Amino acid sequence: MLGLRNEITSFNNVSSYIDLLLNIYPDAEVAYSLDKLDKDYEGSAVRVRRSTDNQEQDIGFVSNLFDFTSLEEFVNENYVQIQSDYSGESPSPSAAKSGLTLDSNQSVGGVEDALKATSTIDGTPYFYMAQIGGSGVELNISFDYYIPEEQELNIIRCGVAAASEQDFSVRGEWTSVEFNQTSTQTFLIFRGRNAIIGDVFYIKNLVVTQTSADALVTTWYDQSGNGVNATQSTASKQGKIAVQGTYLGYIENENTQANANLRSSYPYVAGQRFTSFIVGQQFGSAVFGGTNSGSVYYGVAEDGSAGTSINGIDNLSYFGNGVSVADSREDVASLMVNMALLTTLAQRPEGSATQTLAMGYTVYTYNSCRFKEYIIYNNQSVDREEVEAYIMEHYNL
Repeated sequence: MLGLRNEITSFNNVSSYIDLLLNIYPDAEVAYSLDKLDKDYEGSAVRVRRSTDNQEQDIGFVSNLFDFTSLEEFVNENYVQIQSDYSGESPSPSAAKSGLTLDSNQSVGGVEDALKATSTIDGTPYFYMAQIGGSGVELNISFDYYIPEEQELNIIRCGVAAASEQDFSVRGEWTSVEFNQTSTQTFLIFRGRNAIIGDVFYIKNLVVTQTSADALVTTWYDQSGNGVNATQSTASKQGKIAVQGTYLGYIENENTQANANLRSSYPYVAGQRFTSFIVGQQFGSAVFGGTNSGSVYYGVAEDGSAGTSINGIDNLSYFGNGVSVADSREDVASLMVNMALLTTLAQRPEGSATQTLAMGYTVYTYNSCRFKEYIIYNNQSVDREEVEAYIMEHYNL
């Protein structure tokens, strides 16, 4: 394979290479990858945010490959979503619904600091805890409840979706319950059934834990040594790297908001010639690595606005998995239906505004993209065919 590396064992395993891509072809301007590109690089691959509690953690490499085990441990660990004995500390229930009053710090059945829910009208009074779970989130829910013997109310129901609520009917004593449920809503409901005016029930020691979450990328670290990290601080615009505790194998940006991408402060210099290598995929109504709906340029994007794109680039050409493709959105889109390598050779035009790198599309109708790797050299002197062969062998493209 053109003498790209010293091979110890099998191909398609970066841990079997003595030298990695940036050791063989150094001086990249920016280099983002979910695998290590430089054997001497000591940083992480990405920084991720756990979807529900917003905790963040750096994820690095093991034997030069992405450390997906640490990623999955981070998003699958048991962590407390809500823990409250209703002694007045946060979090507290949201406003009562359907004729219910709520009183904290109540004493009943030998237990202090319980939450008392009292019906003020006929019907099914309930209250809820907001910001719990989300679609497909696995939750463990435990609490103590008390229904007085003299109440008409004969059941309390609890769940994160009305169709999957649990019924609890022990009366006259404090009872502990625990159950697991897949959330389909973002609030936890407590209902009193067959209640009349004045009926009450009590709740104590509510604990909600989550055992799987999504991981979203806040930072993709630059391995080139130039420190040009790509970031996205807006939570709703961050791409996913794990869904419900499972590593995807790429960073996926499927978003209906404009400017939903990872972008860096690296400026393209006017007149600069560059070569970019992108391993990724577009899906849905996506323009892979584009700038706006009128642009045919797929290699880099501007700084996130939907304004002027990098039009007028000289010597623009594309190579998909090493094969030249025509200069049109349709041709590149057909190539990127599956994970592929897209190489772009281009020159930054003189006289246009300074623009920065954005990985993902900047207009909301065209930004469904997946990325594994994005490397840019600031000239065309790098051996394109050799770099392509290395990358394609590593990813089995």
